[in-house]
Amino acid sequence: MLEFLSAIDFLIVAGPTASGKSGFAIELAERFNGEIINADSMQVYKDLSILTARPGESAIPHRLYGVLEAHQNGSVAWWISEVYLLIKDCIRRSKLPIIVGGTGLYLRTLTHGLSPVPEIEPELRQKVRNLCHELGSTFAEYVFEVDPLLKDRVRPSDPQRLCRALEVFWQTGHSINFWHGKSKPSHPYKYQYVVIEPDRFQLYEQINNRFQFMIENGAIEEVQNLRKLELSADSPIMKAIGVPELNAYLDNHLTLDEAMQKAKQNSRNYAKRQMTWFRGQVSKKIVICSPYIDTLLRKLDEDKDKI
Repeated sequence: MLEFLSAIDFLIVAGPTASGKSGFAIELAERFNGEIINADSMQVYKDLSILTARPGESAIPHRLYGVLEAHQNGSVAWWISEVYLLIKDCIRRSKLPIIVGGTGLYLRTLTHGLSPVPEIEPELRQKVRNLCHELGSTFAEYVFEVDPLLKDRVRPSDPQRLCRALEVFWQTGHSINFWHGKSKPSHPYKYQYVVIEPDRFQLYEQINNRFQFMIENGAIEEVQNLRKLELSADSPIMKAIGVPELNAYLDNHLTLDEAMQKAKQNSRNYAKRQMTWFRGQVSKKIVICSPYIDTLLRKLDEDKDKI
């Protein structure tokens, strides 16, 4: 294991939600002198510790957890600039940077670099937002007609990414996929992916149990406090799994049981998309079925000629 770690500058621990990434990363950091850096786009927010299952107090330093206010945007450009500084600092202090999370856009940018998309004119950006509001549920269909390459890459229920794709196409005449293909890593570091891929039935059970635990430990109160901030419905934090569902409960549109079942289902769907992403988008990786060092050590021994 030490020989394996000596060949890289940082380690990425990835996997679907509720797969045990956080505890596994702490165990790795304790044993191999590491520090943990967040790669989850919702765990960056101070006001969403319960519904994002943010790690609790630990002797291991955790970076980029709970650092943004609710009204701020944890953009990938902001995140990557912070991560580069933290990786450099860890290496300078002979610490192993362990990047932990399941946000594919963050992780792809870390390994492939930012896309060189030209800056979007403010008027065009507003025009796209207005069109999204005007077309409502048919906006996705319109965007897919303009840029058919997006059909298998962007969900119809993701207006933020749909707006981004349309503004890029209108501004440049090229699909956003074209620009993603021009990304280049902007760091000199060597890294290794460790992807946790548990049994799906077991993972779904963990997701269900975890959301029940969240409800019992203040998730409703967390959403009530968010509502007091009077944030825009388009704010990233308001789209975190559990927030829209509990909002619907607080507005008397759903019973608590209905809201919980919907949130659990959405979380399971998200986990499925994450697993699909890691299978298709990460080529060189060590895949383990459970988040334990012994499991990783066995896998390293089995795959030593492939790594």
